[in-house]
Amino acid sequence: MDDKNMERDKGALAVEAVAAAWLARCDRHAWNGEEQRRLDAWLAEDTLHRVAWLRLRGAWEGADAIVAGASHAEAAPAIPRRAAARHLPWRMAAGLVLACALGVMLALRSGGDDVQRYATQVGERRSVALADGSRLQLNTATRLRTVGDQPRHVWLDGGEAYFDIAHDPAHPFVIEAGSSRVTVLGTRFTVRRDGDSTRVLVEQGRVRLSEKTGAVELARNEEAVAQGGVIVRAARSPAQAAQRLAWRNGRIVFDGTTLAEAAAEFNRYNARRLVVDDPVVAGMAIGGSFAPTNVEGFARLLEQGFGLHARRHADRIEITR
Repeated sequence: MDDKNMERDKGALAVEAVAAAWLARCDRHAWNGEEQRRLDAWLAEDTLHRVAWLRLRGAWEGADAIVAGASHAEAAPAIPRRAAARHLPWRMAAGLVLACALGVMLALRSGGDDVQRYATQVGERRSVALADGSRLQLNTATRLRTVGDQPRHVWLDGGEAYFDIAHDPAHPFVIEAGSSRVTVLGTRFTVRRDGDSTRVLVEQGRVRLSEKTGAVELARNEEAVAQGGVIVRAARSPAQAAQRLAWRNGRIVFDGTTLAEAAAEFNRYNARRLVVDDPVVAGMAIGGSFAPTNVEGFARLLEQGFGLHARRHADRIEITR
């Protein structure tokens, strides 16, 4: 290995080590605003810092899967001896840094800190009270976890949740949703995670949504979607905000919504799915308030009120002309 490559690898190892130290500090100690500002400054210094942080944080989120899959891991392909000898010291060092970081994360999960998991099935809602006084409401098919000594730090692994956060200026409340981070002091808002997309709607107060490309602050009736490192924000009317929050009262509300969008929303709450393949039918606009789990009633409405046909199968209902 030449000197240039060696120095580059040393730098990469140093970045990994710092990222691991930040992750351990974040997950083992009380987190305050000053530490958050220092971490944000370090992340902003270099893209490599952000990449290392996201990689190690991803290892934390996937630690359960790593442990579960260890017994089924396949052998790695053999490395030519000369190449292995040439790169071995730096690969060993890189492996040690990553192993130490992952070891810290696994120790967090298996040690004294109790990882509490909350989940809802398709069509189910659930209320959760946290130790700091904050209250959460989980929507359909949602997965969320907390760590025992960090009541103001949660991970949203999928689905949607409404947060009513107890005010505590000294301890910001942090929600991790994939590559997105939501930071608040005390407010009410929803966070919805679909794959790599995170949607935040603020009902009261202010919320900070961060991504690798930057951050935005949202106020009441503002909504933002973060996906692929890009954040798009929009103002909502009180009626639109209420429509998006109707699920908390067991309803879904449509207003000039296309049938394709309505079907997708119903499919979040039901194992028996609505299928709308005809583009003309999919583009029809509908409105009204509905019980999200009553997909059969919605299909009958489409038949009786719109003259459409519903072909019923065990796992789906196909809507056609």
